[in-house]
Amino acid sequence: MPTQDAMPQPTIPVRGQVQKTFVDRLVLAGYTDKNHFLMLVGEYLSTLNEEEQKLLLNKLQAAQNYVSTLQPKDISNVELGTISNTYISELESDTIFRNAFGNTSHRFSYVNPSNIIALQPWIVQRRDTIPTDENELMKFAFPKEWDVPAEINFIPPQGPIQILSSSPLFSNLAIEFDTANGKVQLGPPKHLNLIQISHFQDKYYLRNGYHRVADAVASGIERLPALVIDAFNPTDVQLTGPAFFGFGYISKLPRPPLVADFHTQAAVATKVRERRYGMIVSLDVKQINIGI
Repeated sequence: MPTQDAMPQPTIPVRGQVQKTFVDRLVLAGYTDKNHFLMLVGEYLSTLNEEEQKLLLNKLQAAQNYVSTLQPKDISNVELGTISNTYISELESDTIFRNAFGNTSHRFSYVNPSNIIALQPWIVQRRDTIPTDENELMKFAFPKEWDVPAEINFIPPQGPIQILSSSPLFSNLAIEFDTANGKVQLGPPKHLNLIQISHFQDKYYLRNGYHRVADAVASGIERLPALVIDAFNPTDVQLTGPAFFGFGYISKLPRPPLVADFHTQAAVATKVRERRYGMIVSLDVKQINIGI
């Protein structure tokens, strides 16, 4: 199990300086080098005194030492059978789902969560209860609430409009036209928050649903619904962003990081900088005269 020692809190901010917010995370430190680890927790580390920094870096070294002792493991046994459920049929008929996955080679399968490779090196320790009812389990794995929660700020009369979200998947803007009522709506694009796995060269990589899969492993669940997508090249597997594990790196490891490793000595309980993602929209309003 990962160490649960309480990490020291950041020092009290000096009045007049920018104050940053840090949140609790489990980090797969054992699979990182020092540079990658500092990319994840460096801002928090800089708030600690010398002794506290040494303590955290010692935990990094201990996690790395643990990972160095791990032996290769057969992780090909992931898919346990296809899912036959009316909820899946309804999901596949949804327009948003069809637009996102209609042109992919995909299937809904029960999977063994313990053998799924982790591309994301951090999670929140949520410990949500995993439903036992089959229909509730489908909703847990494949929720149909497509909206990304966002905070909207508008400075009248012409903006700018600020749209902020805690989701790193908020990377572009959705524009919806309500022609019947003469309105334009701006906001985050729809997000299919499904447990999603990429299958590539007999290995399975988790692309979405980290907290749910990690919670399932912690609860001893051995059969979890997932959307499995066949990947045909590494770019179909890799998550975007320098903080994620690179496919080229983990594909060469004799024992790649697994989601299950968040519950072993490979993980370190620490704090990371809380981040918000968003964009600013400026309005350029010009009057026009149209003859009818």
